[in-house]
Amino acid sequence: MPAQRFAVELVARAPLSSRVHRLRFVSRSPFDWAAGQHLVVVVARGQALFLPYSIASANDPNKPGEFELAVAIHDGTDVLDTLPVGSVLEVEGPAGGFTWQSEPSPAALFVGVGTGIAPLRALIEEELARASRTKLMLLAGHREPEDVLFADDFTRLAAQHARFHFIPTLTGASPTWLGRRGRVQARLIEAVNSLGPLDAYVCGRLDMVSEVVTALVAHGVPDSRIRSEGF
Repeated sequence: MPAQRFAVELVARAPLSSRVHRLRFVSRSPFDWAAGQHLVVVVARGQALFLPYSIASANDPNKPGEFELAVAIHDGTDVLDTLPVGSVLEVEGPAGGFTWQSEPSPAALFVGVGTGIAPLRALIEEELARASRTKLMLLAGHREPEDVLFADDFTRLAAQHARFHFIPTLTGASPTWLGRRGRVQARLIEAVNSLGPLDAYVCGRLDMVSEVVTALVAHGVPDSRIRSEGF
């Protein structure tokens, strides 16, 4: 089946960090997606493009067709960097199999760095909307405190849901940072031991994804229970 192509309108823009913006869109056509999937921007400002972006939000029945992207800013060199509110894009999708396991384990570990956090946010939002007891843990790797994407959202969700734990770990934080330090890879054994049988969802740079998947398998997580996406 060919990919669905439809128009979406940018309705809001806000910075998530100095290098990443949160863009909120509304579809002009009926549009449904599974958390973890992505869209491809094919036309923007009259330019033909092929720019895949993970959808950073779960379906909200109270806001049909509304979704968010986390877009890295490249000093104005990318067509989406300065796209004004009210602009219309042509997109294709949704697509991708980076979605929930059909028969989930009792716990889920999410590991992401940079904008790889985007599809993990959608997966977490979708699960927390369910009447479920699945334990969730997000290991989010960034450099500085101001780089932590969706920090306020994850902190709020962790306060609202005792089964969700948000663990940012930073590689370049100042001495005033009181949280965890180092790469996400250094936190895997602790996470696996604390969660028990789990599914893992890993997204980010290809080298990080490869290292994390290899380490998870070495720590006893079956390959069939790991889903990953790298860029």
